[in-house]
Amino acid sequence: MLKWRSGGGRVLLPLAALPLLLTGCGGGESDAASTLSEEQLESVLVTLEDRPDGFVPVSGGGTGGGADVRASMNDAECLAGLDLANTQKAPKAEAGFNRANVLPITSTATSYPNDDIAASFDETADALASCADFEVSAGDGSGLKGTLQSDDTTASDDVDALINVRLIGTQQPSRLPVEITFGFARIGNDVVSVSAEGLGGPSGESFQDLMRATTDRLVAAREG
Repeated sequence: MLKWRSGGGRVLLPLAALPLLLTGCGGGESDAASTLSEEQLESVLVTLEDRPDGFVPVSGGGTGGGADVRASMNDAECLAGLDLANTQKAPKAEAGFNRANVLPITSTATSYPNDDIAASFDETADALASCADFEVSAGDGSGLKGTLQSDDTTASDDVDALINVRLIGTQQPSRLPVEITFGFARIGNDVVSVSAEGLGGPSGESFQDLMRATTDRLVAAREG
């Protein structure tokens, strides 16, 4: 099935709360080849021009490192049915931006060679839909408690499947508020994602604008 890669250290959040990238799927070996190269995937990502003034690129695409001991959505009971241990080599690209070291925006694109990505994508959507209420914690004392709202409303008619998720909750033990929005779109075996963390983040409409921008670029890349 799938493995989520958490996004690493954030200035705003003292925990790894978000799965940012589908990094593998199970079901055995496949003779299928990845559709796009890493260079082509880089052309698919959200750009700085897609963001309002004040955003700057984050070196390396992520928002920091060192999340191994912190709470992760991977630990949520509602996701326990997924096989999070299996990984697979696949071309991928990632870009990150933030404003004043808060409100991180991350964009990813991956081209999977495995034919089972559609089934894995649907299984992940079902698992997230079951996470209406969740609580996770880690050995360092960090944690997150809240609710997930998910749907499959697409930002583009060209996508085969899409998952939209909005996480609203509180950090533990500080009880500070947490707000995270993320989405995944699939066309064939190619998957793009966008995530935004922080209070005062993009509205539902502006977030879908980001999803539409990257899915439109994915269509163009696939058409050559």
